[in-house]
Amino acid sequence: MRRPATLAAIAAFAPLLLGFGLLEKRDPEIEAGNAALKAGKAEDALAHYDRAAKKLPADAGVHYDRGAALYALSRFDEAGQEFLHATEAKDPKLKASAFYNLGNAYFKKDKFKEAVAAYTRTLGLDPNDRSAKWNLEIALRKQKDQEDKDKKQQDQKNQDDQKKNDQSKQDQKNTQDKDKNKPDQKSAQNQKPDQKPDQKPDQKNDQKQEQPKPQPDDQKEIQAVLDNLERSSKDLEKERAKVRAVRRAPPERDW
Repeated sequence: MRRPATLAAIAAFAPLLLGFGLLEKRDPEIEAGNAALKAGKAEDALAHYDRAAKKLPADAGVHYDRGAALYALSRFDEAGQEFLHATEAKDPKLKASAFYNLGNAYFKKDKFKEAVAAYTRTLGLDPNDRSAKWNLEIALRKQKDQEDKDKKQQDQKNQDDQKKNDQSKQDQKNTQDKDKNKPDQKSAQNQKPDQKPDQKPDQKNDQKQEQPKPQPDDQKEIQAVLDNLERSSKDLEKERAKVRAVRRAPPERDW
């Protein structure tokens, strides 16, 4: 049985690997991967662990080793998946170590709530794990800071939404007030072309349009008409005088 490796405490936030034990049944790929990982050659180590995983796909220790190599390469999502598989180990120490490093992978992705749960599982299996206690305390503080930040952002969003809502209502009210002040469209259509909106119908009759002043030629024509009228009236008066004279004359005798 191999002794599981442990990643460094989150306090330093560095994927420091402390070494791996070997399987009771020696495997050349596992040995080569362990050697490469100790030498800081995470890519080479991962290649060896990949070949070992093809031969031992259900081995929790191989998943654990792959997770350690992926963690060293800062591929934290993939590392977390491998550590999660390793938590199915029957060996309590390997299981506890898998939960611990699963918490580290979650922490690196700012998933503090999940990290807290993983560290808590570690302590449930190994109450004396001082690194797990330390990381759990840090994760709890980070979780609270994140919740406070999220709450502050939500409060700010609610305030912004309320301001937008109030502004929308005010704009709607201003539009309605503006519409009320506009003249009635039907009344405007029924008004005559020369009638002003505030003018009453009977006011138009009182307003006489100014007649254009006659031009010089027009004045001559008008004067001629007036002269004819004057002469006609004089002739008419002469005719009337003749009729009156006939009436006053004595009748002629027929004998």
